[in-house]
Amino acid sequence: MTHQIADIISERGKVYGDPRLSHENIGLSWTALIQQHYGMTLSHPLPDWLVELMMVAFKLNRSARIFHADNYLDARAYLQFAETDQKQHELGNTSKKEIGPAPERV
Repeated sequence: MTHQIADIISERGKVYGDPRLSHENIGLSWTALIQQHYGMTLSHPLPDWLVELMMVAFKLNRSARIFHADNYLDARAYLQFAETDQKQHELGNTSKKEIGPAPERV
């Protein structure tokens, strides 16, 4: 991971808190919305790595409209999270490995 991506993750963490907790909570929220919209029950919440891949897709769609360097940096950061989290998921490792410096709590 480049220093630039690690810096982005650290800076965003200072503002928004622990990114892994955020991604898990987004997965829970999106699961609830999908279930409500389609009138169905999913067997489990959307996993963090899938949320992260969906965020990469979001950033790519924004990039297709207009160039903004932040979209590319954010997409790389989300992709780094997704790579690590999906690999851990498939290896059966439920403990989370932190990427970059721990976010500072305010």
